[in-house]
Amino acid sequence: MRDIKRIISGLLTVCIIITAAGCNKQEAVDVRPLCETFFNDVKEGNASKLLSYFEPSEITSEELNAVIRPSGLNEEQYAYLDAIKKTMAFTVQDPIYDMESKQATVFVSYYLADYSSQEVTSAKDFASLETALASAQNNIQTLNVTVDFSGDTQKILEPKVLIDTVYAYTSAENDVMPGKLKDYCTKSEFVLAPERVYTNAAELGIRITFNKELFGYRFIPDIRYSVSADDEVLYTSDVFAVSEEVMRLDLTKDMTDGSAYNDSGFLKDGVYTFTVTDDRGNEIITMKCRVQNKTYEKEEITFQNLKKDHYLSNLVFDFKDEDMKTNAYIYKSGWWDYDNTSVGKSAFGSNTKTLGFSLAVNKDITNELYYDYYYSKDADFKGIKDAEPLFSSSCKPSVYDDQSCYDLDYTAEKFEPGFYGIVVYSDASKTHIVMTAACIVVKESSSEVKGT
Repeated sequence: MRDIKRIISGLLTVCIIITAAGCNKQEAVDVRPLCETFFNDVKEGNASKLLSYFEPSEITSEELNAVIRPSGLNEEQYAYLDAIKKTMAFTVQDPIYDMESKQATVFVSYYLADYSSQEVTSAKDFASLETALASAQNNIQTLNVTVDFSGDTQKILEPKVLIDTVYAYTSAENDVMPGKLKDYCTKSEFVLAPERVYTNAAELGIRITFNKELFGYRFIPDIRYSVSADDEVLYTSDVFAVSEEVMRLDLTKDMTDGSAYNDSGFLKDGVYTFTVTDDRGNEIITMKCRVQNKTYEKEEITFQNLKKDHYLSNLVFDFKDEDMKTNAYIYKSGWWDYDNTSVGKSAFGSNTKTLGFSLAVNKDITNELYYDYYYSKDADFKGIKDAEPLFSSSCKPSVYDDQSCYDLDYTAEKFEPGFYGIVVYSDASKTHIVMTAACIVVKESSSEVKGT
């Protein structure tokens, strides 16, 4: 009996020794640090480091970068991918060892914000994108990692499959604007200066047109522009959104300190440059124009000698400036009937309180016009050049849906029967006449003429 106990005791001792030896062997093969280092390197995305997990000549850094950070993208596309990458995290579980095959299986939890959520896919700018990613649920994948420890060096098997899985989001559709913003600029021109020459100009402006395809993308860069005269910067705008296909960018006196203007209120002679960039400083377009000043002799005021019947059935006006005529909507212009006292195309009853000529122009016209009203008892306006105006004023156009209008109005307590002429000037010194128009006020009231 004692011999049997000795035998059993010996066997138990051998089993304990063998078991202890097995445990020591398993503890000596710890693959978890390798997995943690690998996934740290994967998150960092350094292709040079990741090459160390591959056999020589198995893959190139260019091939790895094509997955991790594809080449040829713009700043917005990279910023979008980087925002998603910031949400990346890994948790390495305890390895499961197979001592016979000399391999270990490690389950790794891979966390990434759900970039396909509605909040993320509807984000138009990076501030809203980061907010959406922070509040989005995490997509969790379990990565099955196999580590071979049969040799002197532990080795992760098929690392490319793991990298492809982690960086699958870099090839997913995202609607982020590709290319450069300048690629979408299809047209640019100076407003009211097709030859890029302005004469006696108080304002300058350019119009740029973007391809409508642009507005199908997200994360369109903001833009800014600057205007310089020769080498002096006169104005630099804040950044603002590209909000429509056609955008107008102006230089007006209130945007500057006034040093670029002469005593007549016009921009000084010189070469003026508009430079438009995106908010990252990438140039979209640069345009140059020339500004010149000319001195006009005071032009003589003349009106046509027309009979009363002509005023009743016709619009009486005469353009003196071809540029203004080109940019005016003549068929939408005319004498405006403010108080229902009109008795003809260019005629009013004696009970009218306001004479007003509405000059319709395209929306590019923004400069101020100056005007005088004159009275003549007779149709020939004889002696008008020596007469003092009844009323003087100036105005800028009011903007409506499809056009702008200069409202050249004169209100009085009473209008004597006779002929009224309006002279419109382009300058405050009233030397260059843009147009003239005339109307008649008849002796009768509008109700008497209309028989109402």
